[in-house]
Amino acid sequence: MTLHADVHTPALERLGPADVPELLTFLDDDPVSNVYPLALVLRDGLVRPRDEYWVARRDGRITSLLYLGGLSGAVLPVGGDLPAMRALGRLAAGRMAQLPKRFQVVGPRAAVYALLEVFPGDGPPARLTRDQYYLSLEQGALPPFERLPELRPARREDYPIVYETGAALRTEELLEDPRDVDPIAYARRVEEDCRDGHTYVWRDARGLCFRAGISALTADAAQISGVYTPPALRGQGIARRALAELCARALQRARRVCLFVNDFNAPALALYKRLGFTLRAEWASAFFDSSE
Repeated sequence: MTLHADVHTPALERLGPADVPELLTFLDDDPVSNVYPLALVLRDGLVRPRDEYWVARRDGRITSLLYLGGLSGAVLPVGGDLPAMRALGRLAAGRMAQLPKRFQVVGPRAAVYALLEVFPGDGPPARLTRDQYYLSLEQGALPPFERLPELRPARREDYPIVYETGAALRTEELLEDPRDVDPIAYARRVEEDCRDGHTYVWRDARGLCFRAGISALTADAAQISGVYTPPALRGQGIARRALAELCARALQRARRVCLFVNDFNAPALALYKRLGFTLRAEWASAFFDSSE
């Protein structure tokens, strides 16, 4: 499906499975910053009916992408053509019925703010907006550290503590308790965390000391998310050792490790700098709840 326009306006098109090679080529322009949409395309091949991949073209060439996650609620803008991103945003504003009530826009800061100029249109404003930094760690840049064999993938028996600490993490980071605002979906996500092997925990006699997940993985990059140490255990070097261990393991599978962090989170930024992370891009996230 292509929406044609005059020479000053990009043509908008919804991509399908036959367009996977072209979309991968576009995303491979920055395979680290684009690791999450790349992982989605590689996993699903653009065949999930509830997920929509819309692109803007100029002279037949893709200049911007907007992913609409009909189940996940992820809205992912990619590309530096900001007028094209606004055009995609106006289109997406007319497709709000395809998104869940709770959704989030995440991506490069300029693209996110260009999108938010027109999206979600007449819908409610963002509940919360965060400016962030996207950081990456190259192979060979991780400083020496004491290995941590106790760090392991979460298992079914970890469900209670993963449930409680996940709620604490989201309350601290996003100013809402998922047990109150979306309890069924949250419980389902915790079950997946304890099943899919992508969430890692360090537990000992003190309880849970650390948790984090790998939210996207390709040969080029592993994206880490949900880094959390309980407040009572902070300032003791726990996060540095555990995150270094997770990065070392991820770097056995990918060329780089990446993550994004709120720009005001000075302790986290200092930790990531000590571990060898460097700034890759300015990032932003906006969180919406159209049921309010």
